[in-house]
Amino acid sequence: MANSIAIRVYKIAIYKKNDRKSISIDNINLPTSVSNFMSSFIKEFDIPTENQKLERSWYFELVEDSPPSAFSGYIHYGTFGFESNFVDINTKKHNYHRKNTDIEEIPLFFEFWLPKNTHFGFAVFQSFQSRSCVQLITNAIKEKFKTVNPGYIISFQKIMPNDARGSAYYSAPVKKLRLINKNFYADSEDNYLGEPDIVDFEYVMSAKRNRSLGSFFSIFSKIKSGSRSMVVHRGIEFSEVSAEIKVGDKVRTVGILGPNKDFGVIDLTDSVDIGKNGHPTFQFLKRETDTILKDFNETLVGQQDED
Repeated sequence: MANSIAIRVYKIAIYKKNDRKSISIDNINLPTSVSNFMSSFIKEFDIPTENQKLERSWYFELVEDSPPSAFSGYIHYGTFGFESNFVDINTKKHNYHRKNTDIEEIPLFFEFWLPKNTHFGFAVFQSFQSRSCVQLITNAIKEKFKTVNPGYIISFQKIMPNDARGSAYYSAPVKKLRLINKNFYADSEDNYLGEPDIVDFEYVMSAKRNRSLGSFFSIFSKIKSGSRSMVVHRGIEFSEVSAEIKVGDKVRTVGILGPNKDFGVIDLTDSVDIGKNGHPTFQFLKRETDTILKDFNETLVGQQDED
């Protein structure tokens, strides 16, 4: 499958300005509750909003809501500002010449979940071919939240599986570890093609059947110890690392090291259900997301009780 499908999970927290301790997600002292805020925000931005500087657009399509705790649907994310041709892959004919004022939109799944009696909520954002609108959306939410709740701040912190101690991800066995070096220079001694070239170089370690390379947490701890931005293996520097882990009867790919946008990403590409439009079905993404969030929630609630 050519199109990579992944999700990013964020923890939502509410703080009083200049206070580092989060408050309850359903705190009654908020002028506008988080639930009411999310509901009105989605409704307000259900028509295209353009960012001329970034040449991007977005708007919400609410598919399912279970107020006051859950909202899910699509963010229609668009790009504009350049011309291109649309060609039929079968006939090779030019069907359309895209103008720089045309917006190319793709549907990206989202979910906001606000469990009761907790100090956190969850936000899930899908990416498609590495295209994501997380920063656009979260920045807009933060700015709007400050206007309706003066003195309070809403934050979004990306959740890594290792952040949820005790979760299924935390102790999941690693079946495969992939080290990646983008734009690696292969000289004539190393390059089987004969000529020196710039290539994307991968080194893959796979566990034998019914065995593992270790738990996700143990592997993550070794790779992310200190502030290292790369891993050196057999004299070669690798700037990206991902792990395939076994969670229940499914294999998930999780980013461990790499660009910030890929760090902590949960890849669903290998198991995704694709609709006629070439995008993941809503039912598939909702089912996968709910399973992941349930696991994270149970673990974070336990940590909250310990605190």
